[in-house]
Amino acid sequence: MLKTALLFQDHMIIQREKKVSVWGEAAPGAEVTVTMQGKTSAATADAEGKWTAVCGPFDTSFGEEMEIVSGEERISLKDVQVGEVWLAGGQSNMEFHMRYDADMETEKRQCANDAVRFFDYPEVSYVGQIDEADYGKHYGFWRKAEPEQLERFSAVGYYFAKELQKKYQVPVGIVGCNWGGTPACAWMPREAVAEGGGQVFLDEYDEAVSRLDLEKYEENFRNNPASYQTDLLGNPISDMMMRGCTQEEFAAKMMEQGIDLTKIDPEAMAPQIGPKYERRPGGLYESMLCQVAPYTVRGVIWYQGETDGDTHPEVYHTLFPEMIRSWRRLWNENLPFLFVQIAPLNQWMQCIGEPYAKIREAQQYTADTVENTGMAVITDVGMEWDIHPKKKQPVGHRLALLAENRVYGENVLCEAPTLVKAETEDGKLTLTFENAGEGLHLTEKVPYGQTVGKKKAGGLQVFQDGRALDPEKMEASAAGRQMIISGDEIRGGVPTEVRLARTGWYLVNLYNSADIPARPAEVQCG
Repeated sequence: MLKTALLFQDHMIIQREKKVSVWGEAAPGAEVTVTMQGKTSAATADAEGKWTAVCGPFDTSFGEEMEIVSGEERISLKDVQVGEVWLAGGQSNMEFHMRYDADMETEKRQCANDAVRFFDYPEVSYVGQIDEADYGKHYGFWRKAEPEQLERFSAVGYYFAKELQKKYQVPVGIVGCNWGGTPACAWMPREAVAEGGGQVFLDEYDEAVSRLDLEKYEENFRNNPASYQTDLLGNPISDMMMRGCTQEEFAAKMMEQGIDLTKIDPEAMAPQIGPKYERRPGGLYESMLCQVAPYTVRGVIWYQGETDGDTHPEVYHTLFPEMIRSWRRLWNENLPFLFVQIAPLNQWMQCIGEPYAKIREAQQYTADTVENTGMAVITDVGMEWDIHPKKKQPVGHRLALLAENRVYGENVLCEAPTLVKAETEDGKLTLTFENAGEGLHLTEKVPYGQTVGKKKAGGLQVFQDGRALDPEKMEASAAGRQMIISGDEIRGGVPTEVRLARTGWYLVNLYNSADIPARPAEVQCG
């Protein structure tokens, strides 16, 4: 009955130069040994048959075999590599598969790399669900970066790993632990939700469950095929949404399936809140994250926040930092936590972009106040009517820059330009930024090809004496640490407020020398 946890399989990548936890099950009281690179570690199974061996540290390697032995039982894990391992967490923009990435066809032709691998933990909403359906065909094993496997990689995770592997010439593994449409409270223990100011989530869930007919709930859950996420790429409706469609196109597609959305209450379509609901407080922390931990990783990359913007954005500035702390407690170390600031959006389906400004503000607060964190700014790669930006290479690249600087000690510019000062005179507004690197510059277009305009500053709002100035009557230029706004309406010596990327939708086209766009900011002068 010797077995290992799901992550320990052929083709796995384990973290180099750190102690590595290996765990599984055996007969109660049985001795278990784990051997690799000539090093052997021992463990004893407890009364429930669970064992954990602390092994290594191991040196970088592109081919090892790990032997796990208990009595006459033996497990040999082959083609094991030792390098850098990162956990990729969050919701759908981290889950977002390479199939839907704008550069998929190009990457498919050049992706083959045995030293970039991806493990996608099955999306299960309660402990034990993984044994109730066939998740193993598409999830729960290590994939290599090769053309026939690439479409199932997390796009952000792939680009991040590709860049690190190229730079450091070591194996890089990504462990996917994410689920689309999930709030931060699902990824942290209930007590941490309360500690982080998220009592509203607990109260809403507990009230809903108190009114639940549990027997009927269980029956509905069992009979609903959507309860078992065994193949996200095999759902035609999901596939259409991820490729990009308007609400009208979605409604037409549903009509083809015999479903008239105009006759359905949106609340009635939503998954029913209950003890198997993936968004419940603490749910995915128990059913997914605690099954991955304590797999030894270098750090975490995270892309999430849209769902919190749709519900209770006002508590994210305390909830998100507490979620990070709860993950660090689970791994018992101060893990580097690098995250993506959510993209600009006008509207997508029922998701309205305006409240997302509060999430971005909370994310900036977290990056500025929580140690060993970093924030990748993507104020230039949003899509006005799609919550899932299709170009993930800039996202993975900017996360990689953060890792190179914050974790690997490289002298590279990884921070976004940050507006710190405004000065006015008649006809001129001077904006000064930190993190300009070798100098700021403006572009007419942003990565998707949308045109912001010649001599225009995307996402900029200027107010004087409480009145918004007309952006069409202002021109912008940038050099060094400053962006200069010129216009006849600008007056010196009057109360002035400058906002950059503070709305739901915008496109920022001001970059530093590392081609990182400016982050949201607000300053006053006069």
